[in-house]
Amino acid sequence: MRKHWSKLLLTLLAVVSLTLSGCASLKKVKDIKITSVGVESYSFSGLRSINALLAIGIDNPTFAFKVTQLNGILKYKGEDFAFYSADTLNVDRQCVKVYDLPCAATLSEGVNLMQAIQIMRNGTLEGFTTDVEAKVKLKSGAGTTLKYKDIDLQEMTERR
Repeated sequence: MRKHWSKLLLTLLAVVSLTLSGCASLKKVKDIKITSVGVESYSFSGLRSINALLAIGIDNPTFAFKVTQLNGILKYKGEDFAFYSADTLNVDRQCVKVYDLPCAATLSEGVNLMQAIQIMRNGTLEGFTTDVEAKVKLKSGAGTTLKYKDIDLQEMTERR
């Protein structure tokens, strides 16, 4: 069962990475790179939820920024599969660093743990898409909300 939750966490990692990479849509931050992603730890919260600590390596040659209100919906074949969220991430200016990012995921209504295990047993992200939204703010207060819809996770992981 832990193996299957690990796949869900890796999916969440991919989404967080995409959102942070989306900072490149702001001028002057094209050089920000996600250098690594990993699951530091995770724990179950009942039969429908999981809490995790992700480790995200970021190479930020520019100014400091903050990613807040990162939320999304994981979909399988167009149907809601899980909801996820992550805590605020403060990225320091001009540094290469690994950041800890607490996050959580909860299975959608109508999806039970056995269904999730069966779907994830195939070992690929085929059929999984996500909608994600996050706010990115500079220390000066300027910022934007990044929104992505129907991101194909299989395709995204093949590009990384």
